Amino acid sequence: MTKSTDEKALTDIVKEMATSMTAEQSTRHWADDALWFDIPAFASRGLGPAKKMFDRVFSGFKSCDIDILEEDVKISGDIGIVCTVQKAKIVLRNGETKHAWVRQTDCFERRGGEWKLFHEHASSPAGGEWDGKIITG
Repeated sequence: MTKSTDEKALTDIVKEMATSMTAEQSTRHWADDALWFDIPAFASRGLGPAKKMFDRVFSGFKSCDIDILEEDVKISGDIGIVCTVQKAKIVLRNGETKHAWVRQTDCFERRGGEWKLFHEHASSPAGGEWDGKIITG
């Protein structure tokens, strides 16, 4: 199945956010009133708290490689939702390497002709093993 122009635009934004290493780049497509829930017990409304958190977290990273393993895009009018399963390899400044699975939902609204993220929710599976597979049907 060929992606529509809007689906491609949204997946490109999500990939850009996943590969960013600065708060400015991570939130470039966010609406000013975005609501965000992240893996650590952290939530924010608006760009200021999110940017502060991103800058603090990224300052401890030497590198962060994200592989998007699963992706599902739904668009209805001016609303678009992108659900992804991501595998992260994070190298901290002290040389320690961490691996994590991340499930992320990014909700967009077309505002003034541009897609703007108005809600993001990221989580990491807690307890037990999960292989990253999504079961459907």
